[in-house]
Amino acid sequence: MLKTFLIIGMYNHFPEGVSDSEFETVYQTCYRPFLSVLNRFADIQATLYFSGSLLRRLEARHPEYLMLLEEMTARRQIEILGGGFYDPVLPLIPTSDRLGQIELLTTYLRKSFGKRPRGCWLSEYAWEPWLASTLQTCGMDYTFLLDSQFKAANGGVDPLIPVVTEDQGRCLTVFPTYDCSESFGKVTGFDEAAQIIAKRESSPIRVLMAPGEEIRDLWENSGLESPDIYIERTLAWFRKNALEFETITPSRFLKSRKASVRAYFPGTASQRYMAECSLARDKKAPATHPSLRNVILRSNASSTLYSRMYYVHLTIGQLRGDRSRKKTAIEDLWRGQSGDAYWLSKSGGVRLPSIREAAYRSLLDAEQTTRIKGSFKPGILRADTDSDGQKEIVYQGVDLNAYVHLRGAALVEFDTLKARRNLCDLYSGENDSDHARKACFVDRVYQKAPDARSAVTPRRGDLAIFSNGHFEENLSLATLSGVTLYCEDIIEISGAKRMVALKKVYAFYKRTVQVSYSVINKSDAPLSFWLGVEFNLAILPEQLETLRLDDNPGPVEAVYSHEGASIGQARRIVFQSHEPLRSAVISSSRPGSACTAVVSAAISERRSIVQGFTLVLSWPVDLAADEEWNLDLNLSAGE
Repeated sequence: MLKTFLIIGMYNHFPEGVSDSEFETVYQTCYRPFLSVLNRFADIQATLYFSGSLLRRLEARHPEYLMLLEEMTARRQIEILGGGFYDPVLPLIPTSDRLGQIELLTTYLRKSFGKRPRGCWLSEYAWEPWLASTLQTCGMDYTFLLDSQFKAANGGVDPLIPVVTEDQGRCLTVFPTYDCSESFGKVTGFDEAAQIIAKRESSPIRVLMAPGEEIRDLWENSGLESPDIYIERTLAWFRKNALEFETITPSRFLKSRKASVRAYFPGTASQRYMAECSLARDKKAPATHPSLRNVILRSNASSTLYSRMYYVHLTIGQLRGDRSRKKTAIEDLWRGQSGDAYWLSKSGGVRLPSIREAAYRSLLDAEQTTRIKGSFKPGILRADTDSDGQKEIVYQGVDLNAYVHLRGAALVEFDTLKARRNLCDLYSGENDSDHARKACFVDRVYQKAPDARSAVTPRRGDLAIFSNGHFEENLSLATLSGVTLYCEDIIEISGAKRMVALKKVYAFYKRTVQVSYSVINKSDAPLSFWLGVEFNLAILPEQLETLRLDDNPGPVEAVYSHEGASIGQARRIVFQSHEPLRSAVISSSRPGSACTAVVSAAISERRSIVQGFTLVLSWPVDLAADEEWNLDLNLSAGE
């Protein structure tokens, strides 16, 4: 029987924003057991990838782990791979950031372990043809793609062998890889996976990779006493079958056997990632050849964060002169590019508020760094920040940022800079902005008084003339801290059609966004309806301390009602929160009827993750012909 060379490896990444207690659990059940047991099997070689953010966390909390890594690297038992420092999905980020993140991790590994990495790990095996030249520019010799990617690109050729791909004449070796989390139909251990591939046609080299964080699940399913015993049993199997399998590192294999067959691969990624891409537009009719960037269209939360990331990237690019300031801003930007924040990854990804909040915090830090004290002046910009072909209104202040979209004239991002948070950062799984539940000052028109359920589904019963309407800006009325937006449409109530107009005047202050409403009946007959204004705020139950309606305490538990709750009438509603946010305050010139409901993202039929809450304030509007109805609304944060 011919001996098969086998590359076994782990790729390890812990998302930014996840708590230290959860990190400690993963460390004790996954990272520590694998390396400490592998250290006792000196004859078994392994290939490991760690994101730079994970290495820094290990350095701060478990420096002994890095000492062991250094020792095992020095004796050439393990080979450490390079890649993006913050584990970005490389095709999603700008070219300069791709190069910078890879070089940052390369520098860290060289300084920590004395050797520059020669291989590059691709998060989610996300590949585009131009990555060959990008990785070669960064000094990388090889990378890994799944067996399914090989077969999809080059046919069902078996045995699968390493190939050479190129872009603009720059060559890169690609190893065909079996991933223990998806290549075998279930999560599989190394020993079981090796037995499966041994039954297939022989090949000079086989590659098995697995996510390090899944060791805990494999151990728990094994019924063994500890993860250490599970890994010891796994590695003992390889030692027992050393005549059939010989473990080797990629660099050592390529020294003796250079890849010579050329192949090309289209834009592709892991099965779970491509599944998300294919469902971006229509869940009932999935795309068959989706772009890797389709994943950001899967939810409004993903596309908003992606657009924000690119806008900060462009802002940093305009910074001139101060290299130190620019370097700091760039690294904050890179931290905000952690791949988990942009799609529904295995860790929970964009669905987890803590991961999104960490990404926004980094992007806000980067943007703040670009503002030079003494020369920065608050003001209003008009720019297409979300790449939809229309300019948005962007107010940049000392204490807050506010982004207003002309569709619905809604506040789609509300950054409180002292707290380093976007209060409109919620995830509902919807990609349509009107269904996404992540904006404030969303205007609903109801034929009758909305009940408590209107906070659960604000669009239910909405005539949608303003929430989906396109507003025009009156530039002649623009000021340094205010804009005037206008929309008119025909409303049909009880079979009668009336022309109605809405003027919204935004004024931006230190910690407050004020909107002055003017509803105008432009027909020659009376008109009656209810105006509801929807606010979606990313304040979690554990962050909310008290609720006050005017000067009276309110029912905090009602804020996160799943069925919707009416909490009474008020002119001023105060949501008192922990530091650093402190509070969110909504006040109006007229007392409004308030109802609230939780905003959550479903994991299954019985489980969901709370994202924040919805507040709907409503007023009856009765207008004679050509009459005008007025209202002032304020949203403040951090007071």
